Parts: sequence; structure tokens; C-alpha cells
Amino acid sequence: MKRFSILLLSLLIIGTSLSAQGVQDTRHVRMGVVLPFKEKNARGAKMVEFYRGLLMAVDSMKHEGLSIDVHAMHSGASAADMDALIVSRQMKDCDIIFGPLDAAQLTGLADYCDLNDKILVVPFSSSTFQATGHERFFTITAPRENIQQEALWYIQDQFANYNVIIVDCNEKNEEGKAFTDQLKQTMSERGLHIRPLSLDSDDDAFLQAFLPERKNLIVLNSTSVKALNQLIPKLNDFRREHPDYHFSLFGYPAWQTYTSQLLSEFYAFDTYIYTTFYRNPLSERCEAIDRQFLNWFHTPMANTFPRYALMGFDIGYFFLRGLSIYGKERLLYNITQVPARPYQHPLHFEQMGDGNGYLNTFVQLVHYTPYQSIELITRNH
Repeated sequence: MKRFSILLLSLLIIGTSLSAQGVQDTRHVRMGVVLPFKEKNARGAKMVEFYRGLLMAVDSMKHEGLSIDVHAMHSGASAADMDALIVSRQMKDCDIIFGPLDAAQLTGLADYCDLNDKILVVPFSSSTFQATGHERFFTITAPRENIQQEALWYIQDQFANYNVIIVDCNEKNEEGKAFTDQLKQTMSERGLHIRPLSLDSDDDAFLQAFLPERKNLIVLNSTSVKALNQLIPKLNDFRREHPDYHFSLFGYPAWQTYTSQLLSEFYAFDTYIYTTFYRNPLSERCEAIDRQFLNWFHTPMANTFPRYALMGFDIGYFFLRGLSIYGKERLLYNITQVPARPYQHPLHFEQMGDGNGYLNTFVQLVHYTPYQSIELITRNH
């Protein structure tokens, strides 16, 4: 297996290029990566991890006959840094650019890509206003409001006949409050009733909130592990005292980070988590790419949520394969047809109006079943 130079993968990669010659060289793509590589902090480390995943995607596409030049550039963090990079003309030959990380740099880079006929893929920022008027702009990470709207669709579709209980955790948790407030409004508009419950309530209050003749769906208005740890013993006590009542938990993307300590409880309580990403820890395919990463870079993949190397691979492979099949001009009109098998980040793009950019709207449910298995539930796009 070909190994990339460690120098290319270090923080001294500004302006370097890599060429992966395919067997048939059916197409040639010039790819730019514009991220804060030189930062000596956690942000910088995550960007290097993401970049390494991109390089693995480049190697995979090499074996599919694509020729690729990779230009890695340090972005800095400010709008002025981006302006200086644009003036330097280091990106002038790129067909597609991945980056930046900082929202302050988005407008300048998007304008530049528009004026110079380049595709811009923004992996991290959840801001979408820059996509207006930028048809070649692809946002990977949707704003929280969009993700929560998709999660609400799942509640209406999968739990239409459930008794929905919202548990007030007495915390200042913006994400949890925003979601449950929207859930209340949605249910009210449909003429459905939501039962409120305080986390501090006694067994009698729990008994009044639950319905014996229907399944019950419990939604906390907090994403924190502290709230979960307070709720779990109460649910255990309730189930022991009232075994005929059936309930499920509905939770947040952050709950994936709690599985190492709460997996048995997630199984026991029939838990559903909405999320834009998921890595199956039992997948042989995921284990294989973990080993490949270790062999290439002599360090294990960072165990983060999400894994930035897998994110880099999935995004890079998707767009490089799309370009190899459709070319730069036709890719925009065939973006939903790109064949890809992601490790962690499925992508489904929708255009945000005529002449505007594209937003990844993919959201799925991760279901921890009482049979100690995990199933993924997705919309039929």
C-alpha cells in the first residue's frame, strides 16, 4: 500500500501537492483543502485528522482511475487571513475546495469560488446564509434548527400513537429547550396533547403522566448526562413498581458520547437517538479502515464523536467519486445520484432554492433495542 509522506501530513503542508495517478486516468481533479492546519491546539489536531481521512479517500479514488492533485493550505481564522490566501492565488487551479472551518471566512471564500467556477464544500460550519446566491456551495453540517426539524418528523412518523411526555430537567440547556419547545408547538398544531413532568417528581406524578393503554415516549428538555443519570434510577423504580407500562426514550446526538457508561440503560429503555452521523463500533468494515489508518499514519484514529478522519473520508470520497462520474458541470444536477457507502456520514443534499447552494439534510435514528441490538432508521429520500 502506498504511504503518503509524513511531511505532507504534518502541519508543514501549505502549498504542497499530491498526485494520485489512476490506471486509466479517466478524469483529473485539482482539490484544495483550506483549514487551520498550523494551530497547535485541539482544533488544529482535528483538522489534520480530517485531512488524513481526505487523503485516504484520494487513494481509494486512485484505484478507481481518477487522477488527483491535492493542494493543502493553512487558512488562518479571520476574514483577513482568507483574503490574503485568495490574493496569493494558491487556489487558482483548484476545481473543488474543502473548507474553511471558521464562519468569518465563508463569505469571502464563497464569493471567490463563484467568480472562479469552483465547487466549495464546507464540512464544519452550520451557517447557511452564505449559500444564498452561491449555487456551487455545499454545506455538510446543517444548522441545529434544520436537524431538529428532521427529528420532529421522525417523532410524528415513528411515534404517532405514543403518549409523549416531556421531562423538565430544571437546567439551562439551550439545545434541549429549543427542541422540546418546537415539539410542543408541533404537537399542539396537530391537536395532540403533551404531558409535562418534572424530573424532581415523585412516583405518583410519574404515574399520572404515563398511560397504561399506550406506549409512552419520554423526551428530556436537556442533552446533559447529568439529567440522564438523574432520570435513570427513577425509571428503574417506576418500571419495577409498574411493569405493565411500556415506554421508550428519545434523545439527542450528544447521547452517543454517553454510550460507554449508559449502553445497558439505553438498551433497557428502548432508546432512540437522532443524529446526522453514526459509526458502528461492531462493523468489520470500520475496524478495517481503523487498521488502515494506523498503518498509514502510525497512530490510531482519534476516538471522537464524530471521528474526523471518517468524516474526511466520507465527504472526500463522495465528492471525488461524483466528479469522476459526472464532471464538475453535471455534478450539481446529479448530486443525489452519487453512489457512496459511508463509514459514518451519509450525505443527502437538497438545494436551498433556485440559484442557491445545497444543504445536507440527512438525519437518522439510532435505535438501541431491548434485545441489545442497534438498528438505524432513515427516511426514504
